Amino acid sequence: MQTHPFIISVPYKIAGIVSAAVGWVVGALLLYFYTQAGWVVACLDSLISVGLFAVCGFLLWFVTGVLRLVQVQVAVAILVQVLCLVGGYMVELLGCPGRIDTFVYTVPFRFLFGALGWIILAQWYYARWLEQRQQEEGEEEGNASETELLPIPAESAEPELDRISVKDGSRIHLIQLDELLYIQASGDYVTLFTTNGQYVKDQTMKYFESRLPASTFIRIHRSCIVNCEYIARIELFGKETWQVRLKTGVSLRASAGGYKLLKERLSL
Repeated sequence: MQTHPFIISVPYKIAGIVSAAVGWVVGALLLYFYTQAGWVVACLDSLISVGLFAVCGFLLWFVTGVLRLVQVQVAVAILVQVLCLVGGYMVELLGCPGRIDTFVYTVPFRFLFGALGWIILAQWYYARWLEQRQQEEGEEEGNASETELLPIPAESAEPELDRISVKDGSRIHLIQLDELLYIQASGDYVTLFTTNGQYVKDQTMKYFESRLPASTFIRIHRSCIVNCEYIARIELFGKETWQVRLKTGVSLRASAGGYKLLKERLSL
């Protein structure tokens, strides 16, 4: 499962916040001068519309690469625009009930700017998604080749962990292995997803791969190690790509090499 670019990159996060703020200001100005509804109503209308768009836009990443049919992508885009229109309509209805007819005249430019922003965001997401996927596949192939050429002797293996400690300010959390659902790489650190929440630790995936019990924890992807005790099912997702569905409902992507390890360890 690839990491959201707005989560792992501070510049992207800042750019997203600035874009949303600019969209809010521009929308408020257009509504004020176009409908003469007043600054409060115009600002609130724009805030609700842009806010709904921003939330939907953030969630769009998690289905990027999954919604492959053009018809489905168009349907999702239209649904988001309708949701933003409904938000703006409710503000106009409550703020200016006597001038609701003016809302109809704002629908074209609302839809135009919303659709344009959605298309740009969707294309940018897809470019980042392909970039991450190609990088992961390339590094995975390199790691596989290195493993074949330089096998690690059994006697040099590191001792297995029986728990994981995570420092959070002045507190130290002790995570038992049976509480650990999966580990996901996030830039220069890893995120530990447990039954009690998630924790960030400054450590490498290779470290955990070599120190966690191999019978229970399997590296299904370059960026993911999963506790096989929580696996509910495995589904074919695409060409040489599988999805591992956990009992918690989370879906994780498994590479061809990761699926091979799953078959061997789980006797599938």
